[in-house]
Amino acid sequence: MTGKEGGFKMKREKKQTVTKFRLYATIDREEIFLNEMCAKGWKPVRIILGAWFRFEKCQPGEYIARVTTCIDPKGHKAGKERGKQLKEFLIESGAEIIPETNIDAGTRIYAVRKADMGDFEINTDIDSLICEYTGRRRYHTTFGTLMLACFLMCLFLGCSMVYESRLYSDKPSQMTSACIECICAALELLCSLVLLIPVPKYSKKIKELRSQREIEE
Repeated sequence: MTGKEGGFKMKREKKQTVTKFRLYATIDREEIFLNEMCAKGWKPVRIILGAWFRFEKCQPGEYIARVTTCIDPKGHKAGKERGKQLKEFLIESGAEIIPETNIDAGTRIYAVRKADMGDFEINTDIDSLICEYTGRRRYHTTFGTLMLACFLMCLFLGCSMVYESRLYSDKPSQMTSACIECICAALELLCSLVLLIPVPKYSKKIKELRSQREIEE
C-alpha cells in the first residue's frame, strides 16, 4: 500500500466516528438525543464524563438506544450486584452496553439494540417505572439541595471577604479570595438549578403513572 492510499484510508476511517458535547439535566433528554443520532445513522459507542458522546457510522435507524439508572427508590446508588444483574439482563435481551464514565459516579446504564429485534424497553411495567422516577426525583432533590447549601455557604464567605477587604485596604489578597468564592458560589448555584429543575417533571410523571395504575386496576 502506498503512502497516498494509506493516507486516504486513514482519512476515510476517521470520518466513521464523531464526538458531540451535550449536557442534559435528565436521562430522558439524553435518550431522545441518542435516538435522534441513531435515526441519522450514528450508533453511540462511548459516553465520557456524561457530556462527550462518541458515535460510529451505522445505517439510519439501525439501532434503538435506551438509558436507565442504578438508583433505588430512596435516591441512593444501587449496589454493584443490582447494576450487574441489569446489565446481564440487557445483554441477554440482545442489547449492547455502551462503555461510559459519568459525573454521577456510575448511576446510569446506556444500551443499544438492533431495531429489527423489535421494541426495546427496559422498564416495561408501571410499578418499575414508578420506582425508576421516584429514585430519580429523590436523587435530584438530595444532591440539588446539597449544592444549594454549598452555594449559600460560599456566598456568605465571599460577602464576608468583600466586607473585610473594604475595611482593610492593605489586604488585596482578601478581594481575590472573595472573587474566587463568588465564582464557586455561582457554579454551585448552576449545579443546584440543573439538579432541581427536573424534580417537578418527575413528580408529574409519577402522578400520571399512579393514575394510570389505578385505572388499570
